[in-house]
Amino acid sequence: MSAGSKAKMSSAIEPIDKRKIFMQCFLSKGILSATEVKELLIFCGVPVESKSDMANFVLSVNASLAPFHLEIKKGIQEDDGASFYCLVNTVESSISRMSSTYSSTELELFKKLVEQIVETDDGKLGSLAALSLTEKLDKRMGKEEAENFFDRLERDKWIKKELDGKISLSVRSIVELDQYLKDMYPDVIRICYICSKLCLLGENCDSCTIKIHKKCARTLFEHCTEKRCPDKNCRSVWG
Repeated sequence: MSAGSKAKMSSAIEPIDKRKIFMQCFLSKGILSATEVKELLIFCGVPVESKSDMANFVLSVNASLAPFHLEIKKGIQEDDGASFYCLVNTVESSISRMSSTYSSTELELFKKLVEQIVETDDGKLGSLAALSLTEKLDKRMGKEEAENFFDRLERDKWIKKELDGKISLSVRSIVELDQYLKDMYPDVIRICYICSKLCLLGENCDSCTIKIHKKCARTLFEHCTEKRCPDKNCRSVWG
């Protein structure tokens, strides 16, 4: 189909149908990158000349989703600052709601994985340590099966694996499991001092409890000749 044909087709879509197509895509995929959202809006014939165009359309869609206790929320990938939009259940935030996608044994493993990642200082868990969690499951799971499950979690953007094999929680977990993580691990969960979002991957002050996302830290210290803790009660040299 030519670009002209696509433009004609998108311009012919009624406003209510635009929202319906948009919602169906999120119901199908659960998460889309900001680039994918922009491409979807262009297909639907929604103006995206500015960030406010996208934000306003998402707000209108969320108004339609609200009666079903669903909301599209924007999230930031902690390590590189990439933007994503996730479909979130506003009533049920526990891992158990993922039971329609994963088996009970897989969810048990995921819960243990989340717990181990959250309790590390750097928000990452080695691959061998992750695989060893299968030994603590109620029902046996082989290492190969666990590796395949972790691959699925990465494809679905619940986790992110680095080249060295270390695993961290990806943007989908940060957004969709935000309240669950705060409720389950109140003593270890940290909030970014700059953006006030949940912070697992970040930089810590050596003298106090302040933690900042790497992206937030880069912005904060970009023009500073000397890096110091942003907390006025600390102000220790940073890093």
